[in-house]
Amino acid sequence: MRSVPVWWIVVGVVALALVILVAAVVPLLRRLGRLLKVQKVLQRRVMEAQRRLAPALAALQQRSVELQTTLQTTQERAAILQARRGQSSD
Repeated sequence: MRSVPVWWIVVGVVALALVILVAAVVPLLRRLGRLLKVQKVLQRRVMEAQRRLAPALAALQQRSVELQTTLQTTQERAAILQARRGQSSD
């Protein structure tokens, strides 16, 4: 008979712990939902920015290729001039 009141005390403590746990988790889940919405908005903004910047990026890449070609031509010309100078000083 003595074990019955102890059993109710244990059940009461566990139930109270569960209520406290739920009370702590519910606000966190609400904030998590808001954070997910904010994440989606920010992700859309990033995608839009990438879409808007894509033409500029393509133009920069094209300009880089052009400059690389120009640099290579200039280096070749410089090498030819150095070779001529080397031959004329011999």
